[in-house]
Amino acid sequence: MSTRVTILAVDDANLFAPWFREPATWAAWRAFLAALFALKMTNDQFAIFKECTGRSAPPQQPATEAWLVCGRRAGKSFILALCAVYLACFFEYRRHLAPGERGTVLIIATNSKQARVIVRYIRALLTHIPMLTKLMERETADAFDLSNSVTIEVHPASAKTTRGYVVVAALLDEVAFFPTDDRVSGPDPDKDFQRQRLMQHILQTGGYYRQRRWL
Repeated sequence: MSTRVTILAVDDANLFAPWFREPATWAAWRAFLAALFALKMTNDQFAIFKECTGRSAPPQQPATEAWLVCGRRAGKSFILALCAVYLACFFEYRRHLAPGERGTVLIIATNSKQARVIVRYIRALLTHIPMLTKLMERETADAFDLSNSVTIEVHPASAKTTRGYVVVAALLDEVAFFPTDDRVSGPDPDKDFQRQRLMQHILQTGGYYRQRRWL
């Protein structure tokens, strides 16, 4: 598929529009998505962008890393799932992969319960949109294999989560609540190590690193 299909296909009835039936309630998220992927903004979206970032000009290039501070019931997990599906289905990573390799859009959730919530969102997006359903080859409890050599996987937070993967994009859900060693004061070495490991994987594939932080 082509990246000419942008994340703002939220207006396309054949893609993501059914999940955005009340556009006004998603205005801030639409501004965020436009900024994240450096898409043309409406005047209203640019006003939201300036208010939230303090910047006077819109982004000219897609972000390679993003941190979000969001409150409860803000729609964070759904937007994370939407970004994961978009990055998995509409970008081409095979030039970075060896024969037989699969690129992974890796989602790390705070715990198993939150991981299941995100899996349900991803399953709904993939199975309710015929264009995307055609890409699905196999589904397991925590992963979706697509025919473009990409797999979307969702795991609870663990220092071992990223081992053995070719990560093309990483999305971390509620990273401020990831399990840590409470005996350590100052910057958490577990979180920093996990971030560094993800970045090493992603730099090898020219992929994306999306991190969400909830304080």
